[in-house]
Amino acid sequence: MRPFDRSKIPAPKCQKPKLHSGINVIEIGCGVGLHPIRYCQKHPDHQIIAIERTKIKFDKFKGRLENHPDIKNCIALHEDAISVITHLIDLESIDKYFILYPNPYPKKSDQNKRFYAMPFMEEILRTLKKGGEIELATNDFHYRSECMEYFEKVWKLNLSEETHPKYGRTHFEKKYLEQGQTCYNLLFKKI
Repeated sequence: MRPFDRSKIPAPKCQKPKLHSGINVIEIGCGVGLHPIRYCQKHPDHQIIAIERTKIKFDKFKGRLENHPDIKNCIALHEDAISVITHLIDLESIDKYFILYPNPYPKKSDQNKRFYAMPFMEEILRTLKKGGEIELATNDFHYRSECMEYFEKVWKLNLSEETHPKYGRTHFEKKYLEQGQTCYNLLFKKI
């Protein structure tokens, strides 16, 4: 695998998000925001930076946040997560990452686009605190299996838990469960 080259990543347009002294979480590709909103409601003492690069999805997410004025612990960013994490997130400052139902890029030739196989994982690990977690969910068994192999062998993370969600945290998860698909939730820990 080629090393990650920070100099080739464009800077984001947004300002550096201000982290707070408690638990700081990043969700990569939050879609229309169902999960980050519910997460904020359940964990008011945590702060989540929810990043979505697709304008249509981000606009829906922003509208949802406006309908929840009580939520003060969410920073919504319409940006590319790779740019934000590379240029704006400090060393070992994040307690947890959520990567829920990313595009599995199923073609063999697209393996380098899968999060766990990207050199960019170096940046996620650089910014993750020791003992921090990466939670990844997928409905694709091959993606799940390959992810476990990469996270454990290449990135030296420990699988601390694997579960099969029974309710929909995201719209994708809801849809997959309604279709009777098995969903895999993997929780990895940085040693």
